[in-house]
Amino acid sequence: MPVITDANVLIDYADADITMLALYSEKIERVVIPSVILDEVNQLTHDDCLQYGFEVVDEEIELLSEASNAQHGPLSFQDKVCLYLAKSIGGITCITNEKALLKFCDEDNIPTKRGLKLLLELAELNHISKDEAIGVVYSIHECNPLHIHQGVIDEFIRLLDEYNT
Repeated sequence: MPVITDANVLIDYADADITMLALYSEKIERVVIPSVILDEVNQLTHDDCLQYGFEVVDEEIELLSEASNAQHGPLSFQDKVCLYLAKSIGGITCITNEKALLKFCDEDNIPTKRGLKLLLELAELNHISKDEAIGVVYSIHECNPLHIHQGVIDEFIRLLDEYNT
């Protein structure tokens, strides 16, 4: 099942180590990036995404119109596009750390994963070492200390230890 990423997760990986997201796309599940999301991410170009094996999806005008007119509380336009694109594609998992987007995906029966779950899966399937996974989490923390704080890191390491026992 492919995965679709929101801007915040994409930025975290682009700032810390985009090759981890590329490895995930190659070895586990294809990574789909809405073009509206890519436009928000200064760290990556369309060509970069193709080089890393990501699929960049141009949204239909109808979907963009629906997202711009939708009343989904605190969701940004880009998060609405992510939500509606996931619904229209079907059979896709939304990768996000945004509580509101997680909630709306759940309401629409769209599977979700948090951004660091991708590293856990890479480590669990022995595509990266435990130390590599922890190193990337600390790199993400350095770029995004507000959201990837020490409590998140501690929980990540606990889960990583569970997978590797």
